[in-house]
Amino acid sequence: MTMLDCDMIRHMLESGAALLDVRNTDEHHRGALPSSKNIPLPLLPVLAHDHLDKDQQVLVYCHSGARAVMAERILTGLGFNDVTNIGGMLHYQNCS
Repeated sequence: MTMLDCDMIRHMLESGAALLDVRNTDEHHRGALPSSKNIPLPLLPVLAHDHLDKDQQVLVYCHSGARAVMAERILTGLGFNDVTNIGGMLHYQNCS
């Protein structure tokens, strides 16, 4: 897991990174980081290639970081080239 500050996240997103929330849909609707895509972890192996570019940098987060670890492994196994697990949304929820 890579702990980034809000400025680093903003810079990466401005440079074209995708922000991926792997929590379930209900969790995402209750609050998510701005501009994040939601693909629940169980659906990630099936939907990743339809919703993400494997050559784009992907920043993955969940609630506390555990699902993001699994998502990072799944995406890497699917051939995604630049995946960073940024951990849990609790750390970043005040980034705007």
